[in-house]
Amino acid sequence: MVTTRSQTPKKAAVEASPVQGSSPPPPGVLLPYKIPLTLSGINLYVISPFYTSPIKLVTNYLCGAPYALAYKHFRRDHQGTLNLVFHCLILVLQLLCNFGFLHELDARLQLNEKYGVISLLSCVGWITCLLFTQSPAWTKLLSGVLIYSAFTVGGVVASAAFPISIHLQPFLDTLVYIYFIKKPTSLLLYLVILAVRVALTEYTLAHGSGSVQLSDQFYLGFLLVIAFLSHKPFTRPASGVFGIGALFGWLLAVLSGDRLFFLWGAGFIATALQGVSHRETKEPPTMPQLANISNELAHSTFFPCLLLQAVGDQMAQKKKA
Repeated sequence: MVTTRSQTPKKAAVEASPVQGSSPPPPGVLLPYKIPLTLSGINLYVISPFYTSPIKLVTNYLCGAPYALAYKHFRRDHQGTLNLVFHCLILVLQLLCNFGFLHELDARLQLNEKYGVISLLSCVGWITCLLFTQSPAWTKLLSGVLIYSAFTVGGVVASAAFPISIHLQPFLDTLVYIYFIKKPTSLLLYLVILAVRVALTEYTLAHGSGSVQLSDQFYLGFLLVIAFLSHKPFTRPASGVFGIGALFGWLLAVLSGDRLFFLWGAGFIATALQGVSHRETKEPPTMPQLANISNELAHSTFFPCLLLQAVGDQMAQKKKA
């Protein structure tokens, strides 16, 4: 059931309510129970929560929380300058990998070799979605530039960058592994895990690259498993979809020669790096606290504008101090 716009008192109550994961979605949008929560969660997490696709944009339009509430959540957990800087770097990584993944998916499905139907719809839809947020105009403009730039180079990321990035990824993966095992980050631990990860990567590239032929049945089964693990992923981050994507995405890519696995897994690495940033700067991560599909959709969909607005607010606070 779609509520009417005349219910403005309820909307005000929602936006004024305490920051909690159980906050209901605002009037004027389709309530989550009209789209089963399980399907919404799968849609959000199956290709990495901060990746965007046309289906995710539609789902956010139907049952996502309002921008004002999303920013309230975001700013609460992103008050340190260093944390914001790390997130800006991660945003660039996420955008490049996101559109690299979409371009590779378009190529696999033979959907317009030059631009890609899924890639183009995601780019246009995402920019349009952000234009209608309550964020400052400059954040919308800069977000649009970043998204369009990632879209234009996505094909290059999908093809040319893979041979190089597969050798560089262990340096980022090691931080994620330490995060998963919940150990304090130390140089010695980092170097030990990095050495093992690099050795495993180089051995696999030398002796197992492209050695496994995957059938259509495997892809279907893999998709079903990932869909199952995408439901409530924060209850089991290491053994759920985050663990599979971050730990084994690169390995499946090397063994099968399929870049799609690498670009898919990179999305979970980038997401986990946000968790690393929060831990190192001693600020709680936002997504695990929300536990509400409306808030989670809004947080990940509006992320570019949320981050840039927080950066602007942080700079303004520094000037006043």
